Amino acid sequence: MADTTPKLYEALFLLNQNAIAADPASVVAQVQEILNRSGAKVHVLRKWDERKLCYPISGQKRGTFYIAYFDVTPTAIAQIERDSNLSEVVLRAMILRAEHVGPKELQDAIAGKSLDEVRAVAAAAAAAAQTEEAAA
Repeated sequence: MADTTPKLYEALFLLNQNAIAADPASVVAQVQEILNRSGAKVHVLRKWDERKLCYPISGQKRGTFYIAYFDVTPTAIAQIERDSNLSEVVLRAMILRAEHVGPKELQDAIAGKSLDEVRAVAAAAAAAAQTEEAAA
Protein backbone atom coordinates (compact mmCIF):
# COMPACT_ATOMS: atom_id res chain seq x y z
CA MET A 1 0.00 0.00 0.00
CA ALA A 2 1.34 3.43 -0.97
CA ASP A 3 2.21 5.96 1.71
CA THR A 4 -0.17 8.92 1.44
CA THR A 5 1.22 10.98 4.31
CA PRO A 6 2.92 14.16 3.03
CA LYS A 7 6.59 14.38 3.93
CA LEU A 8 9.05 17.27 3.76
CA TYR A 9 11.37 17.22 0.74
CA GLU A 10 14.26 19.38 -0.41
CA ALA A 11 14.82 19.82 -4.15
CA LEU A 12 17.67 21.47 -5.99
CA PHE A 13 16.84 22.50 -9.55
CA LEU A 14 19.56 23.38 -12.05
CA LEU A 15 17.93 25.79 -14.49
CA ASN A 16 18.85 26.86 -18.01
CA GLN A 17 20.92 30.06 -17.78
CA ASN A 18 19.60 31.43 -21.09
CA ALA A 19 15.98 30.97 -20.03
CA ILE A 20 16.67 32.70 -16.69
CA ALA A 21 18.34 35.63 -18.44
CA ALA A 22 15.44 36.03 -20.88
CA ASP A 23 12.53 35.79 -18.42
CA PRO A 24 13.32 34.82 -14.81
CA ALA A 25 9.74 35.11 -13.56
CA SER A 26 8.48 32.71 -16.23
CA VAL A 27 11.15 30.12 -15.41
CA VAL A 28 10.37 30.25 -11.68
CA ALA A 29 6.65 29.96 -12.53
CA GLN A 30 7.41 26.82 -14.56
CA VAL A 31 9.23 25.22 -11.63
CA GLN A 32 6.36 26.24 -9.33
CA GLU A 33 3.90 24.65 -11.78
CA ILE A 34 5.89 21.39 -11.79
CA LEU A 35 5.56 21.26 -8.00
CA ASN A 36 1.89 22.32 -8.01
CA ARG A 37 0.94 19.63 -10.55
CA SER A 38 2.10 16.97 -8.10
CA GLY A 39 0.08 18.47 -5.26
CA ALA A 40 3.11 19.79 -3.37
CA LYS A 41 2.69 22.43 -0.68
CA VAL A 42 5.70 24.67 -1.36
CA HIS A 43 7.30 26.34 1.67
CA VAL A 44 10.34 27.85 -0.05
CA LEU A 45 11.35 28.27 -3.70
CA ARG A 46 14.20 30.66 -4.25
CA LYS A 47 17.48 31.22 -6.02
CA TRP A 48 20.38 29.51 -4.31
CA ASP A 49 23.36 30.22 -6.55
CA GLU A 50 24.65 30.78 -10.07
CA ARG A 51 27.76 28.83 -11.01
CA LYS A 52 29.97 27.61 -13.78
CA LEU A 53 29.26 23.93 -14.43
CA CYS A 54 32.02 21.30 -14.31
CA TYR A 55 30.98 20.10 -17.75
CA PRO A 56 28.42 21.37 -20.30
CA ILE A 57 24.86 20.16 -19.78
CA SER A 58 22.57 20.60 -22.79
CA GLY A 59 25.12 23.04 -24.21
CA GLN A 60 25.10 25.20 -21.07
CA LYS A 61 28.38 26.06 -19.35
CA ARG A 62 26.72 28.00 -16.51
CA GLY A 63 23.60 27.28 -14.53
CA THR A 64 21.34 28.82 -11.95
CA PHE A 65 20.39 26.71 -8.97
CA TYR A 66 17.02 27.06 -7.25
CA ILE A 67 16.24 25.33 -3.98
CA ALA A 68 12.79 24.31 -2.81
CA TYR A 69 11.35 22.89 0.39
CA PHE A 70 7.91 21.35 0.04
CA ASP A 71 5.52 18.81 1.52
CA VAL A 72 4.26 16.09 -0.81
CA THR A 73 3.35 12.42 -0.71
CA PRO A 74 6.25 10.09 -1.55
CA THR A 75 4.35 8.69 -4.53
CA ALA A 76 4.29 12.15 -6.18
CA ILE A 77 8.10 12.37 -6.37
CA ALA A 78 8.15 10.30 -9.57
CA GLN A 79 5.81 12.81 -11.22
CA ILE A 80 8.00 15.75 -10.18
CA GLU A 81 11.08 14.00 -11.56
CA ARG A 82 9.30 13.13 -14.82
CA ASP A 83 8.01 16.69 -15.28
CA SER A 84 11.48 18.07 -14.52
CA ASN A 85 13.06 15.77 -17.10
CA LEU A 86 10.51 16.85 -19.73
CA SER A 87 10.95 20.57 -18.99
CA GLU A 88 13.19 22.59 -21.27
CA VAL A 89 14.21 24.99 -18.50
CA VAL A 90 15.17 22.37 -15.89
CA LEU A 91 18.54 20.86 -16.77
CA ARG A 92 18.76 18.63 -13.68
CA ALA A 93 16.76 18.10 -10.50
CA MET A 94 17.76 16.38 -7.28
CA ILE A 95 15.05 15.62 -4.74
CA LEU A 96 15.79 14.37 -1.22
CA ARG A 97 13.76 13.68 1.89
CA ALA A 98 14.50 16.60 4.19
CA GLU A 99 14.88 14.61 7.39
CA HIS A 100 17.93 16.75 8.18
CA VAL A 101 15.79 19.92 8.27
CA GLY A 102 14.15 20.58 11.60
CA PRO A 103 11.21 22.93 12.22
CA LYS A 104 13.52 25.80 13.25
CA GLU A 105 15.64 25.51 10.11
CA LEU A 106 12.52 25.37 7.93
CA GLN A 107 11.10 28.48 9.61
CA ASP A 108 14.42 30.29 9.10
CA ALA A 109 14.43 29.29 5.42
CA ILE A 110 10.83 30.50 5.03
CA ALA A 111 11.81 33.76 6.71
CA GLY A 112 14.41 34.29 3.99
CA LYS A 113 17.63 33.61 5.83
CA SER A 114 20.45 32.29 3.68
CA LEU A 115 20.62 28.51 3.68
CA ASP A 116 24.32 28.57 4.57
CA GLU A 117 23.49 30.72 7.60
CA VAL A 118 20.64 28.38 8.61
CA ARG A 119 22.91 25.34 8.36
CA ALA A 120 25.73 27.09 10.26
CA VAL A 121 23.37 27.95 13.13
CA ALA A 122 22.07 24.36 13.20
CA ALA A 123 25.62 22.96 13.21
CA ALA A 124 26.63 25.32 16.03
CA ALA A 125 23.58 24.31 18.08
CA ALA A 126 24.35 20.62 17.55
CA ALA A 127 27.99 21.14 18.59
CA ALA A 128 26.91 23.04 21.72
CA ALA A 129 24.46 20.26 22.62
CA GLN A 130 27.22 17.66 22.19
CA THR A 131 29.59 19.66 24.38
CA GLU A 132 26.91 19.99 27.09
CA GLU A 133 26.17 16.28 26.90
CA ALA A 134 29.86 15.38 27.18
CA ALA A 135 30.30 17.68 30.19
CA ALA A 136 27.35 16.15 32.03
